[in-house]
Amino acid sequence: MPPQGEQAAVARMNAELAGILRILRRESRVPELLATGLEAIMQALGAEGIAVIRGAPDSAATEPEVLHRAGMIGLPATSAAMLLWRAEIGTPALSVEPNGRPIVVTVCRDSSTEKLGMVLWRRRGARAWAGDDVGLMDAAAGIVWLLIDREAGQRNVFRATPNDALTALLNQRTFISEATRHIARLDREDTPGTLMLAEVDNLDTVGVLLGPEGGDQVLRRAAMLLRSAVRPMDLVGRTGDAEFAVWLSGADHMTAAERAENLCLEAPSRIAGPRDGTVPEVSFSIGIAGRSRGESFADLATRAGQAMRQVKREGGGYWRVSLGKAA
Repeated sequence: MPPQGEQAAVARMNAELAGILRILRRESRVPELLATGLEAIMQALGAEGIAVIRGAPDSAATEPEVLHRAGMIGLPATSAAMLLWRAEIGTPALSVEPNGRPIVVTVCRDSSTEKLGMVLWRRRGARAWAGDDVGLMDAAAGIVWLLIDREAGQRNVFRATPNDALTALLNQRTFISEATRHIARLDREDTPGTLMLAEVDNLDTVGVLLGPEGGDQVLRRAAMLLRSAVRPMDLVGRTGDAEFAVWLSGADHMTAAERAENLCLEAPSRIAGPRDGTVPEVSFSIGIAGRSRGESFADLATRAGQAMRQVKREGGGYWRVSLGKAA
């Protein structure tokens, strides 16, 4: 008979996998299956963020291409590339970054030309990845590969367009790439830049009451409002199911706060659509982080995300500026 600890680990894995599969069975739209699966895996493993990455077998020094992601922005790209090179199918590579953030990469598919992996990270100082996580990680990687393969039947996932299909804004991958490119110029030019993360409040309730199409309409109107609030030179992207990101070039956090104030005032009347008393108020919760000299996009996004979540905890519908370093 297996040791009691091993039995408990197997029981946990079976229960978590059953939960993930139940969630996936409730999702009928193929394009949403992978996003739903990643969210479920992230929750089951207690991760802060998750991403599907791709790299060449000998590209440990090159940042991997991010194909899909969920959870917190702030993928530890360099660490992920090194771990993807070390990991094998069935044998995840585990590490803890110098700042205390646990990270793990497990391989979904390995060929002579590329490696496709799943990277998960926990918040800084959280419990490190351990052996009892490995079985669930490997099984989850298999699920992810099956979902990618199914999605590829409708579109080529390796030639993703730069825009989000629903809102026509930049998708998350393109937004991060473009914002990072903008940031690289800031220190040379000695100019400011500010990141805003805006989440639509009460979207889940709207989706339940009005159905998926009603929720999609809210997201489209939110995207239009955000795009109309910034200059052509600024970046606007959809970075999560209900989350958007705005990069303001040459603007400090005070300018961003003025924009955020207007957005929070206009959102209830501009993005909810007709209300009959049964649909809750739809608003924005916004986190703002002005970049300090030398600060990376990942740390900037972490600060903006922390500010946004604090607004959510306080009831939403407002904005908050992060003035300190990422926690």
